Amino acid sequence: MDEPSIRHKLLSSDLKTLHRPLGEAGSAPYTPISLAVLLPGHRLTFDLYLKVAQKGGQDFAYVSFLKQEESWEDKWQDLLAQKGIDLLYFLNKDLESVIAYLNNYLLLLKHERMKVSPGLLAVFSEHLNFSIRLALQSSRLGPVVQQAKGQVEDLIDRLQHDPASIKLVWQVLYHSYNLYNHSLNLCLLGMAFMLFLKRSSRETRDLGLAGLFHDVGMTRIPQEIIAKEGPLTAGERAEINQHPEIGYRLLSKETSLSQVPNDVLRLSLEHHENADGSGYPLHLPLTRQHPWTRIMRLLDTYESLTVSRPFRPAHKPFEAIKIIREARGPRGSMYDLATLKNFISFLTAN
Repeated sequence: MDEPSIRHKLLSSDLKTLHRPLGEAGSAPYTPISLAVLLPGHRLTFDLYLKVAQKGGQDFAYVSFLKQEESWEDKWQDLLAQKGIDLLYFLNKDLESVIAYLNNYLLLLKHERMKVSPGLLAVFSEHLNFSIRLALQSSRLGPVVQQAKGQVEDLIDRLQHDPASIKLVWQVLYHSYNLYNHSLNLCLLGMAFMLFLKRSSRETRDLGLAGLFHDVGMTRIPQEIIAKEGPLTAGERAEINQHPEIGYRLLSKETSLSQVPNDVLRLSLEHHENADGSGYPLHLPLTRQHPWTRIMRLLDTYESLTVSRPFRPAHKPFEAIKIIREARGPRGSMYDLATLKNFISFLTAN
């Protein structure tokens, strides 16, 4: 089926589309991209595909919607929006072309010095999401960290000049779980929370970068363990618990302190340390943790609880807060209650 016939079927309502990805495995070898990050009036540097149902809706296929060198136009945005579609797909092999396309979009937005908007945040998030995918798949961490630092610093500067825009962060968070979405969400939540606490630009940047790269060690854990839906064995749990140390070594080995500040390295190592000292890998009590580890620990759990997973729906924010408040280790609360109190104030303010 060629592009014109697909568009005709959309116009005639003679096509059943699927609005959301069915998960990472179901989307391979395609990656979803938000319509909000496509630049009207500009030529594409990659092909775009539409996900459509087949055989009574029990199966699906990816069909070509726009070809490389065709222009993305407002009429396509409007057409798809009328059908409730907010995602198209590109082939994984085009990932670098998509990153370059979004990088050019960001440069244009930076030149315009436009205020923070859902559109700007969407481009920022999608660009970093795809950059992390490329870096974690190829281990080219140094250049990506360096680029991420610049983008995070630019966004912090914009948010500080327009504090009311911090609440827009909630509009661009990803709602389904995968390693990349989780990392982006933690980055955005971390920066917004640090600005709410009136922390410095450097501290806010470092927590944001730590959110982006805290789970890099998970790329070295066997996929069958990560994807397992049932209870983990003791051996599997032990492997999972190695990921902070693995990530710390990867970031230390493949980057430099000029690319990854020491605070980011520490936070990536300590992000599973509990307030009562029962966490891993170092079993540190609160007094020996980095000052922002307690924030990373809380946000990591909150984000994980409030997105959809294959084995359960997302928890509501108040349900997640209740779970966190009631979580107990052998020597007391697993989470710092003063940080939780501040986070609840942050939630109610946004």
